[in-house]
Amino acid sequence: MPGAFYEPHEEAMVSGLWPLELLQDPARQPRVVSSALEFLRELVIGHHLEDFVVLPHGTDLLDLRFEDCIPEDVRSCLRNCRSAHEFISNILEHPKMLDKYRADVEYIDPARQQHDILRKDKLDLGKRIREALRMAQAGEVDARLLYLAEMRLKQEAPHPIGGEKVKTICTRDFKDVLGPLATWTLYWDRYDEGFFAGGRCSGKGVHIDQVLWSNVGRNYQGYKLVAAWPKGEVSKQVAMEFFDTLFAPPLRPRELEALHKAAKVVLLRPGDVYMFSGGVAHTVICASEEMCLGVYESFVTLHPEHVEHFLHTADLEGPYFLDSYSMSPRSFRDTKDDCLDQLEAHGPFGGGVWRD
Repeated sequence: MPGAFYEPHEEAMVSGLWPLELLQDPARQPRVVSSALEFLRELVIGHHLEDFVVLPHGTDLLDLRFEDCIPEDVRSCLRNCRSAHEFISNILEHPKMLDKYRADVEYIDPARQQHDILRKDKLDLGKRIREALRMAQAGEVDARLLYLAEMRLKQEAPHPIGGEKVKTICTRDFKDVLGPLATWTLYWDRYDEGFFAGGRCSGKGVHIDQVLWSNVGRNYQGYKLVAAWPKGEVSKQVAMEFFDTLFAPPLRPRELEALHKAAKVVLLRPGDVYMFSGGVAHTVICASEEMCLGVYESFVTLHPEHVEHFLHTADLEGPYFLDSYSMSPRSFRDTKDDCLDQLEAHGPFGGGVWRD
């Protein structure tokens, strides 16, 4: 079976980061769909627990374009930027944005561990940006590897289409594309939908989402490499050994060994939309000189295997339990209550489900 086709510039871009043969391995390639209808069908009723589904040019096909979904003030600060360092420097010049938004500003230490700057000051974006710029100026961090993650509104506001209270900065989402079909899921979260921005070799270190749900995302700009591991024990082992480690070059032998255990290794191109399970170990690195920009929503389908996986979220032992960053059983009970509320209000049971 032949490997995936990559343009010469894509091969050159990737070969300096991760082994090209991993992307060309047929078993590790994403499942590419050819139409918006096929992608949405997979989103609602498909199975992608150890898969990675991509719709090329999906932002155009689904009317989820960058200029239609991202606020003008954010887009303005991103113009001509090639790194998160430049982006946050622009934000700092707009006091209204500092009052309006919050975001994690992350850096990589010499051991390639990812850290969140001034985590305790999560609502003070200006303070976090100033500290990031100070650290870069002092040579304490590599300015090129700063990464802006989980950018959201500081205060919840009515969504311009759905009307529900949200913190997402996006004005249109997959939930709006699906319309009433979005309620035919066990859970849908766009309340905390995150926006991400970074330059080449920045990204998100290895992790498993606190909730074992799925992510559906839009890669607006730039090229990203994503690795996702098999569910259960393999993901747990990789996440425990490499938690918050960014697989940036030069890769160490243990990191190469871990990448060879990945179920999927995917190059996301500009305009791609995609879905995969966030409930497995995964990591992302920006591959292009052009800045990478993207957003995602989280959801749980009614597919039995996805529901079963989701219900392992608060396990206290076994292959899905990660003491350092699993959601607590108490918090997960609240999430399950939200699931029941949605099913009672909108779901396929048509007017109420039984609770014990």
